[in-house]
Amino acid sequence: MNFRRIEIIFLVTFIAIDIFLFGMFQKNTDLQAENVSQGDSNAKIVKEMRNDQIKVDDLSNKKGFAYYLSGTQDDLLRDQMGQLVNQTPHYIGHELESEFKEPVTVSADTPQKTINRMMSDPTFILFGDEYTYNKQLSTSRTIVYSQKAMGGLMYSSEAQIRFALNSNHQIVSYSQTYLQDIKSLREKSETISETRALIWLYQYNEIPNNTKVAWTELGYTKLLSIDNDRVFIPTWIIAIKPQNSTQVQIKRINAFTGGIIKETNENLKNSQVSSE
Repeated sequence: MNFRRIEIIFLVTFIAIDIFLFGMFQKNTDLQAENVSQGDSNAKIVKEMRNDQIKVDDLSNKKGFAYYLSGTQDDLLRDQMGQLVNQTPHYIGHELESEFKEPVTVSADTPQKTINRMMSDPTFILFGDEYTYNKQLSTSRTIVYSQKAMGGLMYSSEAQIRFALNSNHQIVSYSQTYLQDIKSLREKSETISETRALIWLYQYNEIPNNTKVAWTELGYTKLLSIDNDRVFIPTWIIAIKPQNSTQVQIKRINAFTGGIIKETNENLKNSQVSSE
């Protein structure tokens, strides 16, 4: 990886984004600059959300630490797929797609238990020990595993395994993407809290009335691409579920600056996932 090149481009992009987001940050700071504590201010806004019929569970005010990450998406899966057995793999555009010759039966309630036992077998899944079950993105017909990175998960279509299930709850096929050489670009920095991320999303008018905050997770999503190299930032991923709907819509907040990250096709396979 050409780290000198990626660091220069990353720095320029980082500065540009920070300048843009600083204005939004300052605006939000001014709105909250009253003679009340930050905790009281947060509680007041959460109460306003509930008055708008937005259902939200208790939130954490705890801040954390995370990194800017880089990784490479090359053709390592293609080079290694010859060791897979009892399946028919195909490789297209950095993505491995494979069909099992015999379906793999999993539990309807806890499919990850069966899959977890097989993930360390390189003849079943390549680099399986670098992924973990992602309950939030999984549905009754698709079991999702996300690639691990620096204590978090990659919420990216470029770092996922998606197992497809038939009506008998058997795995019949899967697709896999993989990021190589994931590492930090800078020292870890403090992130905003879950509460602050949700409040900013509300103040950006991104949470409609009569909805429920289904779940929130802190993970990594893509900031930019440079050839085969990728740069990721820590992101609060927030799932919003409209009333009387089984679908949740994914929203994203930059966990360093609080800026909203607009939807792209590159972070997740779908902007909406089923809550079933």
